Amino acid sequence: MFILRRPIHRSYSSPAMAHSASPLAACANCERPFIAAENFCPNCGQQNHALDLSFGHVAEEVLEGVFHFDSKVFRTLRLLLFAPGALTRRFWEGRRVAYVPPVRLYIFISFLFFLLLSVALHAPEHGERHTIGQQLQQTSIRFRADSIRLARTQPTADAKRVLLNRRHVRFLNGFVNSDVNSDTADYRRWNGVLYTPLEWRELPTYSASQFDALLLRHGQEPSFLSRFMGRQGYRIMQSTDSEVSHQFVRGISLMMFVLMPVFALLLKLLYLRRRQYYLAHLMFAIHVHCFVFLLCSLSMILTLFARVPAKSALLLVPLVAVYLLAAQREAYQQNWLKTVAKFSVLTGLYSVTIAGGMMAALILSLVLV
Repeated sequence: MFILRRPIHRSYSSPAMAHSASPLAACANCERPFIAAENFCPNCGQQNHALDLSFGHVAEEVLEGVFHFDSKVFRTLRLLLFAPGALTRRFWEGRRVAYVPPVRLYIFISFLFFLLLSVALHAPEHGERHTIGQQLQQTSIRFRADSIRLARTQPTADAKRVLLNRRHVRFLNGFVNSDVNSDTADYRRWNGVLYTPLEWRELPTYSASQFDALLLRHGQEPSFLSRFMGRQGYRIMQSTDSEVSHQFVRGISLMMFVLMPVFALLLKLLYLRRRQYYLAHLMFAIHVHCFVFLLCSLSMILTLFARVPAKSALLLVPLVAVYLLAAQREAYQQNWLKTVAKFSVLTGLYSVTIAGGMMAALILSLVLV
């Protein structure tokens, strides 16, 4: 008795793409004879088709790979953007094949984010670019001009107080350690030393002993740190805003690789009783950071190309907070009281961590410039 069965149609395609590539009689790598149904060599793992492929076959493989990846991307982004915590929850439950893996998703989205951030930081540049040293020198000139103008209308003490409270003067006085009351408030003053024009110009060529003699001549104790600060100050003053901002973006990208595991560690401590592995919390951290990067990327696109005011980015802060709260509630399945309490602790600690990371990124950018 024969029973007719309807053929089962699989949703996946064969990795060998045998319908468009001619199979070989034997493996070209290890010469093991192929059985007709074998798409890969069981001995060495090489694919069973000739190397001389038609353009149509290559195009077919590329298109299939691209559309298969795209379907996963759209499905993943839909959950990530509009269902906070649902994507993480599905991964924890083992339903993973239909979605982009967290690490691959983070690499793709973070690349887009930091690319747009770099463009946004360099976008305002027009015309001639000045070094930081030249900009500080212009600030010093503006200060002197303002001091002369104010001295004509106000008492000298009041004029000095007004000038010293100005933002650019405070920056100049703190950053290059200059004396804004003197005629030497320019970019040759660095780390408490006012170099002569010749000393400043030849600073990069000095040996350690020459630098020590220079520091002693200016009343400073010679050391490795003093020499490093002097040479690094020269490099910073000879750099442009774009060069420093480029290093700052690099510093932020490096810091995020450190901060995201810290975020996962905080989650591990807050949900210690759940006895979940650390990688489960890291998965949640990756998804949350991917959402933040996507949101910031959209904001930068609107600012750059749709003329949306940059101040509108402040609206992202409450939006991210609401998303994180909803994601915690969905992923960890606790009541709202516990979720809000742990959300408050998490955001408080992580805000301090982010502030430290941003400061470290800034210092790193000034060191690497």
